[in-house]
Amino acid sequence: MENRQVNLHCHTYLCKHAVGTVKEYCQKAVEQGLRVLGFSEHSPFPDNRYTSTRMDYTQLELYCQAIDEARAEFPQLTILKGLEIDVDPAYPLEFYQKELKERLHLDFISSGAHFVHDADGNVIFARTNAHYPLELVRMFMEKNIFLMKSGLFDYITHPDMVSGSIDAWTPEIKELFTQVMKTSVECGVPLEINAYGYRKPIIDYPSGRRHAYPWPPVWEVAAEYGVSCVVSSDAHRPEDVFGNMPDVFAIAEKNHLRCVNAELAAQLGIRG
Repeated sequence: MENRQVNLHCHTYLCKHAVGTVKEYCQKAVEQGLRVLGFSEHSPFPDNRYTSTRMDYTQLELYCQAIDEARAEFPQLTILKGLEIDVDPAYPLEFYQKELKERLHLDFISSGAHFVHDADGNVIFARTNAHYPLELVRMFMEKNIFLMKSGLFDYITHPDMVSGSIDAWTPEIKELFTQVMKTSVECGVPLEINAYGYRKPIIDYPSGRRHAYPWPPVWEVAAEYGVSCVVSSDAHRPEDVFGNMPDVFAIAEKNHLRCVNAELAAQLGIRG
Protein backbone atom coordinates (compact mmCIF):
# COMPACT_ATOMS: atom_id res chain seq x y z
CA MET A 1 0.00 0.00 0.00
CA GLU A 2 1.30 3.44 -0.95
CA ASN A 3 0.80 6.77 0.82
CA ARG A 4 -1.16 8.08 -2.18
CA GLN A 5 -3.71 5.29 -1.76
CA VAL A 6 -4.77 6.52 1.68
CA ASN A 7 -7.04 9.41 2.66
CA LEU A 8 -8.04 9.62 6.32
CA HIS A 9 -10.11 12.81 6.23
CA CYS A 10 -13.64 12.83 4.75
CA HIS A 11 -16.89 14.50 5.75
CA THR A 12 -20.46 13.71 4.71
CA TYR A 13 -23.77 15.51 4.50
CA LEU A 14 -24.20 14.96 8.24
CA CYS A 15 -21.88 17.85 9.11
CA LYS A 16 -24.24 20.26 7.32
CA HIS A 17 -21.44 21.93 5.33
CA ALA A 18 -20.58 18.95 3.12
CA VAL A 19 -22.53 16.83 0.67
CA GLY A 20 -22.66 13.14 -0.13
CA THR A 21 -23.25 9.88 1.69
CA VAL A 22 -20.69 7.44 3.02
CA LYS A 23 -21.35 5.08 0.10
CA GLU A 24 -20.94 7.87 -2.45
CA TYR A 25 -17.51 8.70 -1.02
CA CYS A 26 -16.54 5.03 -1.09
CA GLN A 27 -17.58 4.67 -4.72
CA LYS A 28 -15.45 7.66 -5.71
CA ALA A 29 -12.55 6.33 -3.64
CA VAL A 30 -12.62 3.06 -5.55
CA GLU A 31 -12.81 4.91 -8.88
CA GLN A 32 -9.84 7.10 -7.93
CA GLY A 33 -7.63 4.21 -6.87
CA LEU A 34 -7.69 4.62 -3.11
CA ARG A 35 -7.28 1.54 -0.95
CA VAL A 36 -7.98 3.11 2.47
CA LEU A 37 -10.65 5.69 3.24
CA GLY A 38 -11.07 7.17 6.70
CA PHE A 39 -14.25 8.99 7.69
CA SER A 40 -13.66 11.73 10.25
CA GLU A 41 -16.91 13.60 10.69
CA HIS A 42 -16.91 16.56 13.09
CA SER A 43 -17.71 15.31 16.59
CA PRO A 44 -21.04 16.44 18.09
CA PHE A 45 -21.72 17.29 21.72
CA PRO A 46 -24.54 16.01 23.96
CA ASP A 47 -25.93 19.55 24.27
CA ASN A 48 -25.65 20.03 20.47
CA ARG A 49 -23.46 23.11 20.74
CA TYR A 50 -22.03 24.27 17.38
CA THR A 51 -24.74 22.18 15.72
CA SER A 52 -24.62 24.26 12.52
CA THR A 53 -21.32 22.62 11.59
CA ARG A 54 -21.80 19.04 12.77
CA MET A 55 -24.34 16.26 13.11
CA ASP A 56 -26.76 16.16 16.01
CA TYR A 57 -25.60 13.99 18.89
CA THR A 58 -28.42 11.53 18.23
CA GLN A 59 -27.05 10.90 14.72
CA LEU A 60 -23.81 9.28 15.88
CA GLU A 61 -25.25 5.78 15.61
CA LEU A 62 -26.60 6.59 12.12
CA TYR A 63 -23.11 7.68 11.08
CA CYS A 64 -21.52 4.51 12.43
CA GLN A 65 -24.18 2.32 10.83
CA ALA A 66 -23.59 3.92 7.43
CA ILE A 67 -19.89 3.10 7.67
CA ASP A 68 -20.60 -0.49 8.73
CA GLU A 69 -22.94 -0.93 5.75
CA ALA A 70 -20.34 0.52 3.36
CA ARG A 71 -17.74 -1.94 4.62
CA ALA A 72 -19.98 -4.78 3.51
CA GLU A 73 -20.66 -3.19 0.13
CA PHE A 74 -17.03 -2.23 -0.67
CA PRO A 75 -14.84 -5.15 0.45
CA GLN A 76 -12.04 -3.97 -1.86
CA LEU A 77 -11.71 -0.81 0.26
CA THR A 78 -10.48 -0.59 3.84
CA ILE A 79 -12.92 1.84 5.49
CA LEU A 80 -11.90 3.32 8.83
CA LYS A 81 -14.41 4.81 11.24
CA GLY A 82 -13.29 7.98 12.97
CA LEU A 83 -14.19 11.43 14.19
CA GLU A 84 -12.47 14.79 13.92
CA ILE A 85 -12.79 15.79 17.55
CA ASP A 86 -13.38 19.42 18.42
CA VAL A 87 -12.27 19.68 22.03
CA ASP A 88 -14.35 22.05 24.13
CA PRO A 89 -13.38 22.69 27.77
CA ALA A 90 -17.01 22.12 28.82
CA TYR A 91 -16.28 18.40 28.45
CA PRO A 92 -13.34 16.60 30.08
CA LEU A 93 -10.86 14.68 27.95
CA GLU A 94 -12.29 11.45 29.31
CA PHE A 95 -15.54 12.21 27.46
CA TYR A 96 -13.82 12.11 24.07
CA GLN A 97 -12.01 8.89 24.88
CA LYS A 98 -14.76 6.90 26.55
CA GLU A 99 -18.04 8.34 25.27
CA LEU A 100 -16.91 8.75 21.67
CA LYS A 101 -13.91 6.59 20.77
CA GLU A 102 -14.56 3.60 23.01
CA ARG A 103 -18.36 3.53 23.06
CA LEU A 104 -18.60 3.87 19.29
CA HIS A 105 -15.69 1.49 18.62
CA LEU A 106 -13.91 4.06 16.47
CA ASP A 107 -10.74 3.12 14.63
CA PHE A 108 -9.20 6.55 15.12
CA ILE A 109 -9.76 10.07 16.31
CA SER A 110 -8.05 13.20 15.03
CA SER A 111 -8.23 16.72 16.36
CA GLY A 112 -7.25 20.26 15.54
CA ALA A 113 -7.84 23.80 16.73
CA HIS A 114 -10.93 24.99 14.88
CA PHE A 115 -11.71 27.38 17.72
CA VAL A 116 -10.42 28.67 21.06
CA HIS A 117 -11.99 30.33 24.09
CA ASP A 118 -10.70 33.72 25.19
CA ALA A 119 -10.32 34.86 28.79
CA ASP A 120 -14.00 35.88 28.89
CA GLY A 121 -15.17 32.51 27.60
CA ASN A 122 -16.03 33.77 24.12
CA VAL A 123 -15.63 31.23 21.31
CA ILE A 124 -13.33 32.42 18.52
CA PHE A 125 -13.10 30.40 15.30
CA ALA A 126 -10.23 30.38 12.85
CA ARG A 127 -11.49 32.57 10.00
CA THR A 128 -10.03 33.62 6.67
CA ASN A 129 -8.56 37.13 6.55
CA ALA A 130 -9.48 37.82 10.18
CA HIS A 131 -6.24 39.71 11.03
CA TYR A 132 -5.80 38.04 14.42
CA PRO A 133 -3.26 39.57 16.82
CA LEU A 134 -0.27 37.55 17.96
CA GLU A 135 -1.75 36.60 21.33
CA LEU A 136 -4.84 35.13 19.72
CA VAL A 137 -2.71 33.13 17.28
CA ARG A 138 -0.73 31.93 20.30
CA MET A 139 -3.95 30.51 21.78
CA PHE A 140 -4.52 28.39 18.68
CA MET A 141 -0.94 27.11 18.83
CA GLU A 142 -1.25 26.33 22.53
CA LYS A 143 -4.43 24.37 21.89
CA ASN A 144 -2.71 22.22 19.26
CA ILE A 145 0.13 21.61 21.71
CA PHE A 146 -2.39 20.62 24.40
CA LEU A 147 -4.08 18.22 21.99
CA MET A 148 -0.81 16.51 21.17
CA LYS A 149 0.26 16.24 24.79
CA SER A 150 -3.09 14.70 25.74
CA GLY A 151 -2.05 11.47 24.03
CA LEU A 152 -5.60 10.89 22.76
CA PHE A 153 -5.29 11.69 19.08
CA ASP A 154 -3.80 9.80 16.16
CA TYR A 155 -2.89 12.95 14.26
CA ILE A 156 -3.53 16.70 14.33
CA THR A 157 -5.62 18.14 11.51
CA HIS A 158 -4.58 21.31 9.64
CA PRO A 159 -2.27 22.79 12.32
CA ASP A 160 -1.89 25.81 10.04
CA MET A 161 -5.59 26.47 9.44
CA VAL A 162 -5.30 29.58 11.62
CA SER A 163 -2.81 30.86 9.02
CA GLY A 164 -5.83 32.23 7.20
CA SER A 165 -6.22 34.64 10.12
CA ILE A 166 -2.56 35.79 10.03
CA ASP A 167 -1.45 38.73 7.90
CA ALA A 168 2.26 37.97 7.53
CA TRP A 169 5.07 35.57 8.41
CA THR A 170 7.14 37.13 11.19
CA PRO A 171 9.80 35.86 13.61
CA GLU A 172 7.14 35.74 16.33
CA ILE A 173 4.80 33.65 14.17
CA LYS A 174 7.67 31.34 13.24
CA GLU A 175 8.45 30.80 16.91
CA LEU A 176 4.85 29.84 17.66
CA PHE A 177 4.85 27.25 14.88
CA THR A 178 8.26 26.07 16.02
CA GLN A 179 6.80 25.09 19.38
CA VAL A 180 4.09 23.10 17.61
CA MET A 181 6.67 21.28 15.51
CA LYS A 182 8.84 20.46 18.50
CA THR A 183 5.83 19.08 20.37
CA SER A 184 4.83 16.95 17.38
CA VAL A 185 8.23 15.28 17.38
CA GLU A 186 8.40 14.93 21.17
CA CYS A 187 4.92 13.37 21.37
CA GLY A 188 5.18 11.33 18.18
CA VAL A 189 1.97 12.81 16.79
CA PRO A 190 1.92 13.47 13.01
CA LEU A 191 0.63 16.75 11.60
CA GLU A 192 -1.72 16.92 8.65
CA ILE A 193 -1.00 18.81 5.45
CA ASN A 194 -4.57 19.58 4.49
CA ALA A 195 -5.59 19.95 0.85
CA TYR A 196 -8.95 21.62 1.47
CA GLY A 197 -7.28 25.03 1.56
CA TYR A 198 -6.38 24.65 -2.10
CA ARG A 199 -10.05 24.32 -2.99
CA LYS A 200 -10.81 27.66 -1.36
CA PRO A 201 -10.24 31.10 -2.91
CA ILE A 202 -6.85 32.78 -2.99
CA ILE A 203 -6.91 35.73 -0.60
CA ASP A 204 -5.22 39.15 -0.70
CA TYR A 205 -3.23 39.55 2.51
CA PRO A 206 -1.07 42.56 3.42
CA SER A 207 1.96 40.37 2.65
CA GLY A 208 0.61 39.19 -0.71
CA ARG A 209 -1.85 36.79 -2.36
CA ARG A 210 -1.97 33.22 -1.09
CA HIS A 211 -4.17 30.38 0.00
CA ALA A 212 -5.18 30.58 3.64
CA TYR A 213 -3.59 27.16 4.16
CA PRO A 214 -1.52 25.11 3.76
CA TRP A 215 1.05 27.87 4.32
CA PRO A 216 4.46 26.96 2.84
CA PRO A 217 6.67 28.55 5.55
CA VAL A 218 4.92 26.45 8.20
CA TRP A 219 6.07 23.27 6.49
CA GLU A 220 9.59 24.61 6.05
CA VAL A 221 9.72 24.84 9.85
CA ALA A 222 8.31 21.32 10.06
CA ALA A 223 11.22 20.17 7.92
CA GLU A 224 13.73 21.75 10.29
CA TYR A 225 12.50 19.51 13.12
CA GLY A 226 11.80 16.28 11.23
CA VAL A 227 8.03 16.30 11.67
CA SER A 228 6.05 13.35 10.27
CA CYS A 229 3.03 14.28 8.20
CA VAL A 230 -0.33 12.92 7.12
CA VAL A 231 -1.55 14.11 3.72
CA SER A 232 -5.35 14.38 3.46
CA SER A 233 -7.91 15.81 1.07
CA ASP A 234 -10.40 16.85 3.79
CA ALA A 235 -13.13 15.98 1.28
CA HIS A 236 -16.47 17.72 1.60
CA ARG A 237 -17.78 16.30 -1.70
CA PRO A 238 -17.41 12.74 -2.99
CA GLU A 239 -15.56 13.95 -6.09
CA ASP A 240 -12.91 15.52 -3.84
CA VAL A 241 -11.99 12.28 -2.12
CA PHE A 242 -8.52 12.66 -3.68
CA GLY A 243 -8.92 16.39 -4.26
CA ASN A 244 -5.65 18.36 -4.41
CA MET A 245 -3.74 15.63 -2.63
CA PRO A 246 -0.98 15.73 -5.29
CA ASP A 247 -0.50 19.42 -4.43
CA VAL A 248 0.05 18.70 -0.75
CA PHE A 249 2.14 15.60 -1.40
CA ALA A 250 4.34 18.04 -3.33
CA ILE A 251 4.75 20.14 -0.17
CA ALA A 252 5.85 17.07 1.77
CA GLU A 253 8.27 16.01 -0.96
CA LYS A 254 9.74 19.49 -1.42
CA ASN A 255 10.51 19.69 2.30
CA HIS A 256 11.62 16.06 2.58
CA LEU A 257 8.95 15.37 5.18
CA ARG A 258 8.23 11.79 6.16
CA CYS A 259 4.66 10.94 5.09
CA VAL A 260 3.02 8.28 7.26
CA ASN A 261 -0.33 7.79 5.50
CA ALA A 262 0.21 4.11 4.76
CA GLU A 263 1.98 3.39 8.03
CA LEU A 264 -0.74 5.02 10.10
CA ALA A 265 -3.52 3.37 8.09
CA ALA A 266 -1.95 -0.04 8.71
CA GLN A 267 -1.74 0.66 12.45
CA LEU A 268 -5.32 1.89 12.61
CA GLY A 269 -6.63 -1.04 10.58
CA ILE A 270 -4.99 -3.51 12.91
CA ARG A 271 -6.20 -1.62 15.96
CA GLY A 272 -9.72 -1.38 14.55
